[in-house]
Formats: sequence, structure tokens, C-alpha cells
Amino acid sequence: MTRIEQEKRIVRKMIELYCLHHLHQDTMPDEYLHLADFACRRLDHCTYGEQKSACKDCPTHCYAPKEREAIREVMRWAGPRMIWYAPKDAFIHFFHIVKHWLQSLSFRTGVIVLLCCIPFYILSFAQMLLPTSVAAKGILWTILFGLAKTCQYGGLTILGVEGYKRLKNKLKKKKE
Repeated sequence: MTRIEQEKRIVRKMIELYCLHHLHQDTMPDEYLHLADFACRRLDHCTYGEQKSACKDCPTHCYAPKEREAIREVMRWAGPRMIWYAPKDAFIHFFHIVKHWLQSLSFRTGVIVLLCCIPFYILSFAQMLLPTSVAAKGILWTILFGLAKTCQYGGLTILGVEGYKRLKNKLKKKKE
């Protein structure tokens, strides 16, 4: 299933959820059917295609003002509730947002994030010297070490994506 098809399915599901729980109607009213069709048409004609970001972060606003306000209202209400009603779709959507965000970060940001993991590593081992119970030390170590690993992997991901882009540009310049 392509990214656009997933987005269409998620938008329709959000509008259905909004109508069912917020408006207390089993079927979608004509206004919301029109909104769902409009959103799907916009996704079909998206200039960014499979590389699109979340619509709220998009530099091109392709929604009419009336529809934009309506879809914002639906997404504000249904977005957080998607975790309960469609966790798989919510996770996929969140994954795409985080992936796009990581790709937009610079090389310097990757270095900074990578360097941020050092204090967490130091704290995770230094807390073993605290006069607390073994269970508390284990919990603290798990949290701090987890934060350190998260920073490390985040920094390496950014560096990897940015490094790949730099290498690709260098190879492109050599060919020219």
C-alpha cells in the first residue's frame, strides 16, 4: 500500500470516528462526506507524492479555507483518539512524521544530539554510587541508559541521512 493510500485511509477513518463519537451519528453527514472526498482528491493531486510531509507542515496549502478549518477541527479531535481506535494507523502516521522530521535536520544537529548522549551515559553509571535500593538503581539505570541510547541512535540517524545526502551530492558533482 502506498503512502498516499495510507493517508487517504487514515483521513477517512478520522472523519468517521469524529462523526460517530463527536457528532453521535452512525453515518457521515453530507458535509463530512464532502470533506472526506475533498481530502482524498487533494491527496491524489499532491505535488510531493510519496515524499509528502504531514499536511500541517506542508509549504503548499492546497485546502480551501473552509475545508482547512473543518479538517483541522476533525484532526484535533480524532488525532489523539486514533491511538485507541486504530493503533496501527496511528503508529504508521507517527512513524512518517518522525521520519520526515529526522530527514529535515542538519548535520550539525546530528552531532549535537549525539553529544547529548554523553551526560546520560555518565549519569546512568554514576547513579550506581547513590545510597538507594537495588530496585531504584535498576529503574534509574534503565531510564538514563535508555535516554542515552535514544540520543545516540537519533544522532547517528541524522548523521547517516545527512552524510548520505552529502555523499550523493559529491558524487553528482564529480559526474558533472
